[in-house]
Amino acid sequence: MRTSKLLSATVLVLFAATAAPGTSARAQQRELNVTNFIVVGEGLAAGLADFSLTSFYQDKNFAVQMARQMKTAFPQPLIQAPGIGSVPGFAALPVRIPGTQQTTVRESATAPNLFVFNLSVPGFKVTDTLNRKPASPLVHEYDLQQTVTNLILGFPGLLLKGAEVWTQLEYARQMRPTFVIVELGYAEVLEAAVKGDPTLLPDVAAFRADYGKVLSGLRETFAEVMALTIPDPMDTAFFMTPESATTYVGAPASVIRNLYKLSGGDLLTVPGLIAVGNQLGSGVVKPLPPGAVITGSAASQITARVKALNSEISSQAQSSGAVVHDLAALFSRIKSGEIAVGTRQITADYLVGGFYSLNGSFPGIVGQALIANDVLATVNKTYGTSFASVNVEALLPVDPAAANIAPAVREYTMEELQEMIPNLQELLSSDLPGPSGNESPGAAESGSVRQSPPRKEPGVSRSNAPKLPVKGDLR
Repeated sequence: MRTSKLLSATVLVLFAATAAPGTSARAQQRELNVTNFIVVGEGLAAGLADFSLTSFYQDKNFAVQMARQMKTAFPQPLIQAPGIGSVPGFAALPVRIPGTQQTTVRESATAPNLFVFNLSVPGFKVTDTLNRKPASPLVHEYDLQQTVTNLILGFPGLLLKGAEVWTQLEYARQMRPTFVIVELGYAEVLEAAVKGDPTLLPDVAAFRADYGKVLSGLRETFAEVMALTIPDPMDTAFFMTPESATTYVGAPASVIRNLYKLSGGDLLTVPGLIAVGNQLGSGVVKPLPPGAVITGSAASQITARVKALNSEISSQAQSSGAVVHDLAALFSRIKSGEIAVGTRQITADYLVGGFYSLNGSFPGIVGQALIANDVLATVNKTYGTSFASVNVEALLPVDPAAANIAPAVREYTMEELQEMIPNLQELLSSDLPGPSGNESPGAAESGSVRQSPPRKEPGVSRSNAPKLPVKGDLR
């Protein structure tokens, strides 16, 4: 009798462990059904690359490459070239829909692709996932984000009179998902990073609350949910040291630091690199424009906040019974140069690293394939599946981001720089202000953006500025 009661109790405990949503035991034992594979994300998962969202890159984003390996349907809201949207760190173009060479803008905007499974919207923040809905008219002349939202999430709601429109989360729930990937948070931290303003970073408590609502709302559908951590923007090609900039503009790092009054830890952005190259080429050196430099202090604050947000993602995933995939770790490995595809080393170097597209912060086709394989590895390990990896090497020839080669720029001698910039010695010895800016007061208070009025920096006084050698160079 006693043995019978013990067996009954054991069965009840095992049943509870496998039936109760959110338990780690169930996460290890449950099977994965990929029939309705849904992705809730922003630009990374959408396939944003170069300077817009367009079908050329959408067709190779990590989510669709995963779907092909899992052999499941994955309809997407494909956008005709030249695309829609904008990329953080670069000027947003006016809303012009349809654009040049576009007709319907969204390809196959009728059945069977009226409903889509990739719900990722470039620029979406976690709060947008919960609250932003498509809204008439289809094109908002002065609101690019709303227009992009309409084109991705607004079908069929905006086409049918009286039809309901959904938020990103509501749309995902309506699709009766069986497996959901959540890729959110990157838009928030990237915006703060490209503006050099840590005050724009999401509040940890507010992020925790909103992210938890997203995960719990998806888990209520009994779908398997995988949450991806947020990559650190400082690991991307958008930010680079003066030493790295030398490869592109030819001026020694010491000259770049002194000309633009950069302190230790300060990083140039892609627009900053372009500005430096143009100024050196024209021989006219002046303060860099806003957004050209992020201070070492701001970069450190952003990295610290990303880690805090990722800790919250892990905590909320555990509470809701979701699985976590550490996407941030992959971006860090790319930054460290730890990944190779065939004989090609993949790095975070701008233009030539093979991972990032022209914008420097979003991957190209090869980068997306590496993400797909990284996530698939976690899927296989978690659910005991055996989905094959994407053949990344086969994508090298078709990816513009991987086709670039190292720039043929050697480091100039000081004599050559003197010829290019006649007043070089005067500039190196002067108090030329650092990058100018009109950022918010909060940014200035945080020490993130270098602004006028001019000020002296350690190591750039007349006595210790680089002197022109009679012969030779700095190497």
